[in-house]
Amino acid sequence: MPETICENEYGRYSVPGGLDARPAVRLIKAGKVYEPNTIAFMRAQAGSGDIVHAGTFFGDFLPALSDALAPNAHLWAFEPNPDSFAHAERTIALNDLGNITLTNAALSDRPGHIFFRTHENGEPLGGHSSVVEAPGEGVTRVDAVTLDTVVPGDRDVSIVQLDVEGHECAALLGAQQLLARCRPIVILEDFFQVDWLKDTFPEVGFDRVASVHGNRVFLPTGREV
Repeated sequence: MPETICENEYGRYSVPGGLDARPAVRLIKAGKVYEPNTIAFMRAQAGSGDIVHAGTFFGDFLPALSDALAPNAHLWAFEPNPDSFAHAERTIALNDLGNITLTNAALSDRPGHIFFRTHENGEPLGGHSSVVEAPGEGVTRVDAVTLDTVVPGDRDVSIVQLDVEGHECAALLGAQQLLARCRPIVILEDFFQVDWLKDTFPEVGFDRVASVHGNRVFLPTGREV
């Protein structure tokens, strides 16, 4: 597994090779933080609860989020790309992070399998890997899980952050019990289906309150930050 060990203010990272065009790779290699405002917001709002972080890539958020958690809180991380998952595992080990469960699966609306494009024209996509409808060149069959089956029902979740390249609706449909029970802050990358979110989860409400680095931040009705 080609890797470069890099470091910034939050920790050390196993950075994959061949992906220098990706902003997260480029910034971490330069000793900087990728999406610093998103990380700062999540650290400030974690409170006493758990965090869900899907689309982990090589773990560029993991040290910062792990460090922000309360003593008994947990980070539930998900990465379906097998190569990215391996680097995220290394990042966890490099920082000796004991409050993270990292799952090599995609989040969806039902358990099973989905097709996931990890390469294009022979080149790795890294964090831009995405769900596709059918098998083909550069496509891998990966496990799919739901948040309602992975996160135990007695856990309090403060934040659900999804960077899942267009698969947000399916991932949220697999978290209906969690969203109703915990009413967490939800952070979604490039998500514009605000009416769908409100109509699908009327008991939660969800009002868009901010944008951070292209991520849309939604709060349950009545919640303030």
